[in-house]
Amino acid sequence: MKVRKITSGYVVQEYDTEKREWVSQKFVASDSFSELEDEDGRRTGEYIDMVNNSYLPFEMVQPRWERR
Repeated sequence: MKVRKITSGYVVQEYDTEKREWVSQKFVASDSFSELEDEDGRRTGEYIDMVNNSYLPFEMVQPRWERR
């Protein structure tokens, strides 16, 4: 079975006003665990220990460095 971990938080984006372009961004997760849902979108707590003991980094794609 596959479950989805839904994490709340916010995104920090940095804009260079001299270059007039976005230069970086990162996701900051909240301290609280939001929820798990199954493949059909139903909330579940059945695998919460398994998911909480596993780590997956929140990697975000950085903006391209070329000018538009």
